[in-house]
Amino acid sequence: MRSPRTFVIRNVRAADLDACAALLALHEGGSVAAEPAPRARVRAWFDRPDGCFLVATEPSDRADPVVGYARAVHLDPSPTAPTGYYLAGIVVAPTARRTGPGLRLTRARLAWIAERADSAWYFTNARNTASLRLHASLGFHEESRDFAIPGVSFAGGRGILAHLTLDDSPCPIGSRR
Repeated sequence: MRSPRTFVIRNVRAADLDACAALLALHEGGSVAAEPAPRARVRAWFDRPDGCFLVATEPSDRADPVVGYARAVHLDPSPTAPTGYYLAGIVVAPTARRTGPGLRLTRARLAWIAERADSAWYFTNARNTASLRLHASLGFHEESRDFAIPGVSFAGGRGILAHLTLDDSPCPIGSRR
């Protein structure tokens, strides 16, 4: 990890949406100017009343730039994945990676989920080692590689569904590995 920097984690504001769309487009290898889809997706997340949408900003910069964003949502995805609160869609600017905003955004989303439920879920591509390490450091454990989330595919890899209990209750669908 690079030297920690100071970040502020807060709820997204309408004024942050263009910056979040630009981060999403960069993450997906495109640009907001060339493709309107990132802007529309970010707007839909912002308009969703039942989720958590946070940004990481770096206040040391006069412009208070958004250097990352992350979401948490309640899903009832399919017969092969449990209903519950899921961590979703974390993106951090390349210049801010490994300096703390990803961990801070994830802890803030877990706190939000803990106010609503006793467990949290997340899924990622099995090849996403950065995500796997981050979530393992917080206590997540793998539950399954045999699941489906509607609208989600895992390009070039296989998905991993992971779980974290936020209290002392047992894991609801399996034993800890």
